[in-house]
Amino acid sequence: MTLFRQLFIGSAVLFLVLLLGIECVYLANAKYYLQDQLASQSQNAATSLALSIGSRGSLVNPALAETTINPVFNRGYFRSIKVVSTAGAIIASKDMPVAEGDVPAWFVGMFPLRTPVSESIISSGWNELGRVFVVSHPHFVYHQLWHAWLDTAAWLAIAFLLALIGLRIFLAGILRPLRAIEDTASAISERDFRTVAIVPRARELRRVVLAINNLATKIRKVIEEESVRAERLHKANFEDPVTALYTRRGLEEKFSKIAIHGNGIHSGILILLQIDNLKQINDRHGHARADELLARIAHAITEGCADRAVLTARLTGGDFAIAALNLDQAEATTLLSDISVRVRACLESEFGAEETAFHYGAVHFAPDEFELSALLSSADLALARAHERESGAFEVVYTHDVRGPVRGSREWRHTIENALAADRMPLYAQPALALPGRGLLHHEVLVRLLDDHGNVVPAAGFVPMVARHDLLPRLDLTIIEKLLAQADSEAQSSTTIAVNVAAQTITNWTAVEQLLELLRAYPKITQRFVFEITELGAVRNPEATLAFASKVRALRAGIAIDNFGLHQTALSQLPALLPAYVKLAAEFTRSVVENADTRLLITSIARVAQPLDILLIAQAVDNAAVLNLLEELGVGGYQGFICGEPAPFHA
Repeated sequence: MTLFRQLFIGSAVLFLVLLLGIECVYLANAKYYLQDQLASQSQNAATSLALSIGSRGSLVNPALAETTINPVFNRGYFRSIKVVSTAGAIIASKDMPVAEGDVPAWFVGMFPLRTPVSESIISSGWNELGRVFVVSHPHFVYHQLWHAWLDTAAWLAIAFLLALIGLRIFLAGILRPLRAIEDTASAISERDFRTVAIVPRARELRRVVLAINNLATKIRKVIEEESVRAERLHKANFEDPVTALYTRRGLEEKFSKIAIHGNGIHSGILILLQIDNLKQINDRHGHARADELLARIAHAITEGCADRAVLTARLTGGDFAIAALNLDQAEATTLLSDISVRVRACLESEFGAEETAFHYGAVHFAPDEFELSALLSSADLALARAHERESGAFEVVYTHDVRGPVRGSREWRHTIENALAADRMPLYAQPALALPGRGLLHHEVLVRLLDDHGNVVPAAGFVPMVARHDLLPRLDLTIIEKLLAQADSEAQSSTTIAVNVAAQTITNWTAVEQLLELLRAYPKITQRFVFEITELGAVRNPEATLAFASKVRALRAGIAIDNFGLHQTALSQLPALLPAYVKLAAEFTRSVVENADTRLLITSIARVAQPLDILLIAQAVDNAAVLNLLEELGVGGYQGFICGEPAPFHA
């Protein structure tokens, strides 16, 4: 029961008891007053009758005595009038039965009246002739008391009702700050660090409000500062400060997005440009002059790639990478020549032809060949061959020459649709474990594809083509439906199940409604499910992500973010989205030991996540030696081959 109700009911009961006490005291006093009036009335009547009868001088004639008392008795105010001789004989007697009339019996029982017998001596001169005994009738007193009860009860009821209304208004005003404090405390427990807008006048409540506001403000400030710091570190990790191009990590991130969302891409070229004598330039002219040269080369490369879909990065030292999309072989050669002319002009204008040397190699690739490490290896091979020639020479490798024919887009679509229709999408699972203790956090469900020849294709091999053909919502719904049915058959299990949901799915409201209907069909097990959304999907579709999170939380399922930390604005979404956990991108795990910037960035993310009660999980952990380091950095869980290879899923 709320404090408002307790105070309201307690005050109402106390006020009601007070009013009932007033009523009872009033009626008791009225009863005693009226009872005294009865005694006085009966005594006056007895005295009057005694004088009237005594004036006649005789009691011999009973008819005369009865004639004297009849007018008084017939008025109805007396229950009994008797005239008795000195010998004790009854000369005349009149009696009226007790009748309560419209007064309830319970009221009569609550207020019993004592009706005393009044007497008076009948005398003639000095001779006593007899006595008159008179008893008043209580009916009129009860009638008067009853109506007094009704009138006072009505007025007191009105007063009680008005008092309740006033009490409610008073308590609502007094407790409104307390309700605001409660709402704010609940919001803080839900990781929404808002402040109380109402500052009460009561000193104790005002101190509580100021303390809560101070706490919420400090926590929010810490989160904002850590978010800004982490974004700054993220920018430093993904953007080269000298040239404003991507770093290698930034290139990997952008390239991975192209691999997933590569619709409309039919070809591309990856170029590695190397300034051969950057060290000598540093030694002769200083770092500042060398940095200025690198910035000018970056500007020349950007100008040479104008009006083209490109990614440009500075890898290390004087090594640059340019990834251009949708270029055929002739256009790629033209681009290479244009970049070569601009870079040569830039170098020669700075130091002259004799002091400059550069080479570049390139790999031309097909749309399904987005594995960056393989492309960089091919481009390195081309660069090595170019170094065998004069400065400014380039070498191009075409991936179809060295890797053989690949499966076409139409064939992929046919294979995927056949697999979905024939239920050739086996489910696997890999555990995620806690740090410390290595307790089970959840099982992440992974999907495989059995192609038309029975070959097992991992997700990385076919999911990009699923996305390209807009089949991700269908794939997600198929997986979730299978998972729910399997989990329902193992209802006694309490293991949390994590399943990925694509951005294409959460932005497709028809697919979202179908997913919600599936969850509603299995209300007893929905709390076991956590839906992982990629950071890229959450950043690109913030409104759809928040709406999806709200809907699935209403059905007791959870939300998490996968592949986190690659986008510099992702941290700002955490307070609004409040996922159960975030999984760091695999790149963090691979570089955490040797890269101090990575460790600093993980620590900053952890500082933002911990006040929001968001668990941080590392991915791609293959070495037990890194676990202690991850724990020190604030990571609360891990996943990878160290936890075991993916195995067929069992709910």
